[in-house]
Parts: sequence; C-alpha cells; structure tokens
Amino acid sequence: ILFGEIMAKFIMVVGTSSNSGKTVLVSGICRALANKGYKVAPFKSQNMSLNSRVAKEDGEIAVAQYTQSLAAKTEPSIHFNPILLKPKGNFISQVIVHGEPYKDMDYNEYRKNKEYFLSKIRESLDYLDKNYDYVIMEGAGSCCEINLLDDDIANLRIAEISNANAILVSDIDRGGVFASIYGTVELLPEKWRKLIKGFVINKFRGNADVLKSGFEKIEELTNIPVLGVIPYDESLVLPEEDSQALQNKRVFGDIKSPVEVNVLKFSKISNFTDVDALSKDALVKFIDFKDDITGDILILPGTRCSTVEMDLINKYGMDKKILEFAENGGIVLGICGGYQVMGKKLIDENNTEGDVGTIDGLGLFDMETHFGNEKSIKNSEGILEIEDVRFEVSGYELHEGITKSSEKPLIKLKKGFGNDGNGFDGAIKVIENKKNKNNNKNSDNNQNSKSYILGTYFHGILDNYEFRNYLVNLVRMKKGLNLITTDNYNDTFEKNMDKLAKIIEENIDLEKIV
Repeated sequence: ILFGEIMAKFIMVVGTSSNSGKTVLVSGICRALANKGYKVAPFKSQNMSLNSRVAKEDGEIAVAQYTQSLAAKTEPSIHFNPILLKPKGNFISQVIVHGEPYKDMDYNEYRKNKEYFLSKIRESLDYLDKNYDYVIMEGAGSCCEINLLDDDIANLRIAEISNANAILVSDIDRGGVFASIYGTVELLPEKWRKLIKGFVINKFRGNADVLKSGFEKIEELTNIPVLGVIPYDESLVLPEEDSQALQNKRVFGDIKSPVEVNVLKFSKISNFTDVDALSKDALVKFIDFKDDITGDILILPGTRCSTVEMDLINKYGMDKKILEFAENGGIVLGICGGYQVMGKKLIDENNTEGDVGTIDGLGLFDMETHFGNEKSIKNSEGILEIEDVRFEVSGYELHEGITKSSEKPLIKLKKGFGNDGNGFDGAIKVIENKKNKNNNKNSDNNQNSKSYILGTYFHGILDNYEFRNYLVNLVRMKKGLNLITTDNYNDTFEKNMDKLAKIIEENIDLEKIV
C-alpha cells in the first residue's frame, strides 16, 4: 500500500467495457460532492486520447479529466492524468508524462517501462492525497482484459495502491448487462475482485422495476450490491472523450438552424470538442474527404498528423473543393493542424509528423510551417481582430510546428506562443469576390460577397461566445436573416453538470458510496 495514514478518500469507477459510462459517472459524483462543499479531484492514471487540454501547470492532460475537474469545481492539474497516450499511427503513441512529452513508444517498449510509469502515478496519488478530501478515479476500457492484466496500470491495480473501493459500471443499452457484470467479476483475480463494492447500471430506458429479479440474482451470485440505475437522458450535453464517439455524432446541433457548419473529419482528428460550442446555434456535420462541402462554414480541425491529412486532402480531391468554397463567399476556419494545412508548405524533413514528409499545403495563406521543434503547450490569451471588430479571446495551444506567415495575424497575444513566438497568432484574409458582388447588387450590405479565411493555433477558440456569435451572425447576415445572440457555452456546461449531479443523486446510493 502506498500510504500510511490515508488523508483523502479514494473511490474508483471501473467499467465492463469502453464507453460503459465511467467518465460520466465520475463527472456526476465529482459535481455532487463539490456541491456539498468537499474539495474533490478526478483522476485517471493512464488515458489514451487525441482530445486533450492544458492544465494549470501548462501541461497536457486528457480532455475527460479536464472536464471532470470543471465538474469538481477545481483547477485542472497534471496530477489528474499523469500518463496520457496520444496515438500517432503504426502502433506508436506519443507518451505524455506529467503534462510533458516523454517519448514515442510502441506497446512492447511501453510495457517494459511499467515500473517507471507506476512511480509517476504514485507521485500524483501522493499529491492528491495531501490536497483533496475525495479523489474520484476512473478506470480505462474493461477492467478485466485478462490478456493485459499483468501490465494494466489504469484499473484495479491503482485502486489497490491507493486503498480505494471500486464501483463497476455497465451499459445496459448495449444488452447483456448482467452477463457482462458477472463475467467481469468472475474473471478478476481475487485480490482485485474484493475491491468491487457495488454495481451501477447506466443508460437504462423505461421502468427500472423490470430489473428487480436481475438485481437479486446478480447480488446472490456475486455478493455485491447494485447501487443504482442511471436513466438514459438524451437532453444532457456533455463533451465526448474519444473519436469513437464521432461514429454516432456525424450530425448534431440545431437541426432547424439556417446555419450549417461542416467539419472535415481528419483521419487523426484531435480536440474535435472544439466545435461543440456551435451545437446550440448551428447544424454541425462531420464530412469525409470524399464528401461535398454543403455548409456555410468549413472548419479544418486539429489533427495529430498535419502532413498525413494534407496528403489525404489531395488524394481525394478535397483540396479543389476547399479552394472553390473559399473563393465563392465561404467562411473557412482552421484550428491548429487545420490551420497548418492552409499554408503553402508543410516542411517535415525528419518525418516527425508521419511518413509523408514535406508536402505542399492548400495555399490559402502565404505561410510555411516547419516541424521538428519541441511541443508548445500553453494556456493562451489575446485580442482577436476581424475587420473593425475586436474580441478578447482565450484558448489553449498544443502544437508541434513553427509557422512563418506573411499574412495579417488573427490574434495579438497577451499570453501564448502563437505562430513563432513573435507575439501574434494565426492569420486572417478577407477576400472581396467580384462575381458574388455582381450577383448581389441589391443587397443592403456587401458581406455576402466576401470570403473569410481564418486560422489559429487556439484550441477552444469557439468557446469564446462573442467570436462564435460573430461567425454565426456573419452567415445569417449573408442570408438576409435576423441576427441572434448566442449563449455562453460555459453556462450551458455548468447547467448540464448540475443536472447530471442531480440525476446521480436521485438514482444511485450516493451516501453508501461516500
């Protein structure tokens, strides 16, 4: 056991499978306890995700633990997610340790260094033990992948180290919930099986009374109680953790909105939650490389491999579609990797981005991006300017590559790295399209004759509701529609977290858990 006298109470949520509800349950418990006045921290020892955020120490953590820290009403810390794996392709992942890039490794090399990573996990557990009342930990995938148990440092080994009791959550929406619960318990080694103190069933639709006989049987078989059933609530809007979620999230947002946003679904898409803030004011559609651009706004999102995406853009003819869209009054916004592909050239002489190497970009901006530098990880702030309009904006930077641009910058930095450390970030180009202007001679304004080409390294740029409001109304203005005022996405997030906490408190035995 790591600790002598335990200061914090550690509780772990593990699952019968991926996407069983671990992240949501941890978030709900964190908010419920925070609302009761406790100092609460989320924790996931090892996460694999291309969605990440920047913690208070200017280190990188998974977006799930960042979101859970907001649910817990505490500042995000690198100790909430000490090990982050970011897949790069060919079975290689970039390993982030305590917020900083450590090494690119394959699975065999990673498992051989298990003790080193466990030492870093123990450092974080010790920090949390000294600084919080409750630590709500999240496991990864299934907690009993029997072929991986010897090297698993993300599940019940961590509960054992921290003296935590564990909750096993299973998704009934998939079917086979009782079999998955029983099979999971039976396959666990006895030392870890005894750590499971209760079951939670997630995503139930209907009257929970029909499950009563199942509860009785599973409790009889395992001698472990069912703590509650979480109903499926489609009205909850919570950030997704992994790109697997995009399989069921091709189209979302306001289906009645006259504003359509297309997001190019990169092969190594990262931080796709950047577009979530648009969901209340626009129809958001993820499109593939082969698809047509049907929207009013095109977003080129973040990606782990910019050169690979540019190669695919060319291969499928998406380059011609993007250029045509940009020339005909479209609004294009590139974020991080999506911003990099908008330049004339991506220079990767040492193939740090992938196998493609140096490649020509879209040429929307007069700029080049050079790869091979240290990763820039920073919470950033600045003044964004479009024509005569200025906004205070904040975001976070997670990028490799230094961009040299001859374009007008989009943001004057107050804090951050930006293009090349010269005090500016991104680029903006507003193009007067004569063909469109001639076709709209009777328009009261000439906005509909302009193309807006924007790029930035700021992830989270659309969380700034004044800027988001400007983009949405730019489209509405082009279409001759009334202007609207968008909601503050942070307020929406807070309401959803409080709603989630209420659902948790009303449907599971929280007192028994704490």
